[in-house]
Amino acid sequence: MLKKVLQAEMKPKKIPDAKTYAIIPPDMNYRYFEDATSFPLESEQENFSVVNAWWFAEAAFLAYCHPGFARMAYQLAGYDGFKFFQGKGTEVMIAWNERDSIVSFRGTELKSSSALHEILTDLNAVPVSFDQGGKVHKGFLLGLEEVWEGDDGLCSFLEHFLDDHPRRSMWICGHSLGGALASLCFARLPRATGLYLFGSPRVGDQEFVDLFKDRCVWRLEHARDPVPLIPLDIPALNFGYKDSGQMKFIKKSGELQDNRPQFSLEDSKSKMAQVMEQREKRNETEKSSAQGEENAGDVFNKITDHLHQTRKGVQDYLEKIDADFGLNADDHQPIYYAVKLWNALVSKDS
Repeated sequence: MLKKVLQAEMKPKKIPDAKTYAIIPPDMNYRYFEDATSFPLESEQENFSVVNAWWFAEAAFLAYCHPGFARMAYQLAGYDGFKFFQGKGTEVMIAWNERDSIVSFRGTELKSSSALHEILTDLNAVPVSFDQGGKVHKGFLLGLEEVWEGDDGLCSFLEHFLDDHPRRSMWICGHSLGGALASLCFARLPRATGLYLFGSPRVGDQEFVDLFKDRCVWRLEHARDPVPLIPLDIPALNFGYKDSGQMKFIKKSGELQDNRPQFSLEDSKSKMAQVMEQREKRNETEKSSAQGEENAGDVFNKITDHLHQTRKGVQDYLEKIDADFGLNADDHQPIYYAVKLWNALVSKDS
């Protein structure tokens, strides 16, 4: 009864205005896990849980902060155990208490559309074989490997933790790049309880995604966040990457729904694919009219032309979906996932 009274007193949080609030993490002024005792983590809940989604959105947001700050935030939320791993560009935090453990991967900053373009044209997007099955984004896999191997690596720590505490739940989460790394980690840990992703890019092909079949995997997208749309599947960059898990969409208003709104990104992709196909046919026609053997210069020119067309295709694709749907880098920021899930939580229990 007292718990319900306390929950009824919880108020929605004000949505930060990007014009007046520094929304790009790390955020040392935000009160992480505020009023968490009123909404304890639902350890065994594998169906979608707004409570759990809020907890893991907070953890994914906190992962951007200094580990010393994060340790104190977790302790205030009732998680006394803490471990931090750091590679060249990869950071991951593990926090635990007597019931649960939370593994959260740090993401990357996305300050502008130009930063998005750099991600899209990253050569490390090429797929490579994944030991557990399928093919995955090379850059993401390299990121996980930075902290994974060795006696003091993340793999050893998590496996020993699961051995020593078989009844303790282990949840893995991450925002942006952190979500991609969390996906790979979860795929390697069949004993982990569940995975929550926030604004995560696609990680692998259908065979990789099938590794999550019958497991608890929830993917959340917010409004016009562009990152879940990458890597792209336009012809010039079609690596066959697929979405993982079951989706929950957070509308601009904060409401949750099971699918994206009625605007169809897939329609945009199809139209762009047709444009690219026509362009490639024209190129082939022009090439077939050329006679004689190719020299090294011809080959170089073809490679250069292909790269140019690839970049042009990316640019056209982004301009198209931006014009149709209004992509917004601000919508990718983790504070919006955390605040809007909190508001959905207190609204649900009001």
